[in-house]
Amino acid sequence: MRKRRRSEDHLTEVRHKILNSAKDLFTHQGYKKTTIRQIVEKSGILTGSIYYLYKNKEDIFQALILSLTKNCIKKIDDVYAEESPEFRYAAVCAVELKTVENDAIVRECYFAGYSSRMIFEQLVIQFTDLAMALFTGTKHACSREDYFHKTLLIKGVMRSCVAEFYFTQPINHQISCHQCIALALYILGFEQSEITHVISRIENLTDEWSRIGNHLRDYPVEK
Repeated sequence: MRKRRRSEDHLTEVRHKILNSAKDLFTHQGYKKTTIRQIVEKSGILTGSIYYLYKNKEDIFQALILSLTKNCIKKIDDVYAEESPEFRYAAVCAVELKTVENDAIVRECYFAGYSSRMIFEQLVIQFTDLAMALFTGTKHACSREDYFHKTLLIKGVMRSCVAEFYFTQPINHQISCHQCIALALYILGFEQSEITHVISRIENLTDEWSRIGNHLRDYPVEK
């Protein structure tokens, strides 16, 4: 039993080292320019060990982006534990959108993630779980299937907020963020007065969303 536990702890440490090495490369040079060879060299983990845990670079990136989103959700829950569920949901979205706005390399990484069917599907599942955790037991509760379909629409809108940076036509990203979060809350069943209140508070805390995003980018992924 102890041997098995030590083995599991070792694998956790190896995954942690791989993900943090990959994160450093992704956030400094982007997703496209990063290679498995570079991750091997930076992490010090043998190629065979990396391929034992992950199928390819996309699989590593998926694990990383899901871990970062999980850490973001935890940070929002810790700092804003007394806030309403709709505020916390909007805050998670705001951190992602603000970080994408602030950092072109992170933006390229998110665009790559949203463009991957595998990663996009997992992000939808992760945000479905977030909605279930926040809204189950409230007047906005619904089935997991309904949450999944609503989340699919919401994440599609968030992908558009990333893609717009690559358009030839200039677009006001702040307006897009405002409308994205408002639409997300509308899809989840909130009334206009509730949405207006949350949006107003979210917009007054843009520096906080930047700070959280920078922390997630610059510090090691939490286990």
